[in-house]
Amino acid sequence: MKQVRRTLAGLALAAVLLTGSVFAAVPAAPEGSCVLDEANVLSERTEQAVNDLTIALSEACGAEIAVLTVDFTGASSTADYAAEALNSWGVGDRDKNNGVLLLLVIGAEDYYCTVGTGLEKDLPPQKIDDLLWNNLEEGFAKGDYDAGVTAFANAMYDELCDIYGVQPDQSTGGSVAPAPERPSFLARIGGFLTMVIVLLVLIALVVLGSILHPVRYVRTRWFGYSYPPIPPRRHFYGGWSRRPPPP
Repeated sequence: MKQVRRTLAGLALAAVLLTGSVFAAVPAAPEGSCVLDEANVLSERTEQAVNDLTIALSEACGAEIAVLTVDFTGASSTADYAAEALNSWGVGDRDKNNGVLLLLVIGAEDYYCTVGTGLEKDLPPQKIDDLLWNNLEEGFAKGDYDAGVTAFANAMYDELCDIYGVQPDQSTGGSVAPAPERPSFLARIGGFLTMVIVLLVLIALVVLGSILHPVRYVRTRWFGYSYPPIPPRRHFYGGWSRRPPPP
C-alpha cells in the first residue's frame, strides 16, 4: 500500500512539474521599470541604462524598449512568448502601438525581438535580425548578457530616433532636443545659382580681359608661338631687328 502511495505521489509531482513547464505563463509587467530579469543575468546598471533609453523615447515619440529574461518558455515558442509579453505588458504608445520587446531565454540559449504593428513597416524582420546579430549575438554567445543587451538597446534606440526624427536629450530626463532642420529646396537652389553666377562672372572677366588686352603671339624659329612677344634683338653685326608677326 505504501508503495502505491509513493508511486501516486511521484506521478502527481511529475504532473505538476510537467504542467508548470508546458504552461509557462508570461510574468506580469514590472512596476516602475521596463526590464524584468527573471533569469537573473542582468546587472542593475544594465537595467538602469535600458530604462533611461525608454524614458527618453517615451517622452519624445511614445516608443518604448522592454527587456524580459526567463529560463524557459514552456510549450510556447520563443516568438509566441515574446509576442504575448509585448501585448500583455502594453509596451509602447497605445495608439501608435510602437513598442519593442527583447526576450532572452537563457535555458534554451535563444532570444527574440518583437515589435508592435506600428513599427512593422519601419522595422521588418530582416532589419531586426541584423540588429540582433550585430549587437546582441556576440555577448549572448559569450554569456555576457549585459554587453549584448546594452548594445542592442542602444542600436534600437538609434533606429527609433531615426524613424521618428527625434533626438531625445537623456541628460535632462528625456526632454526632446529639436532635430537639425534639413536645408529647404529653395536654399539648395539658391546655393547652386550662386555657384553658377560666380562661374559666369569669372568667364566674363576672362573674355573681357582678352578683348581689351589682346595677346600677341610671335612665331619663333623652333617652338612655334610664344608669349609674351619676344622683344627686338640686336644682332652681332649691328642694327635692330624684330621677327615678323605670325601670318
